[in-house]
Amino acid sequence: MESVRDLNMDTDDMQVVLSAINSVSRRIKEVAETHKPLFGGEHFLTGKEVCERLYISPRTLQDYRDKGIIPYTQFAGKILYKVSDLAQV
Repeated sequence: MESVRDLNMDTDDMQVVLSAINSVSRRIKEVAETHKPLFGGEHFLTGKEVCERLYISPRTLQDYRDKGIIPYTQFAGKILYKVSDLAQV
C-alpha cells in the first residue's frame, strides 16, 4: 500500500495546486467579462462598446439611434447593437 502524505498550506505541492486554481479562476473571470453570447447567430454589443469602437460619445450614439443611422435592438430593457450592422455604418 502507498503511504498517504499529509498536505498542508506550507508544502510545495499544495502551493502548486493553489497557484493552478488561482490561474484557472482568473481565466474564468476574464472569459466571463469578455464573452459575448450569440443571439440568432449574431454578436451584439452594448452602447458603451459601440461608443468605444466608433469613438463617439453616448449622446452621439443616441442621436444616431434617434435618426435611424444605427439600427438597434431592445432586449429586456437593454439596447443592443448588431456587430454586422455596425460594419455597414
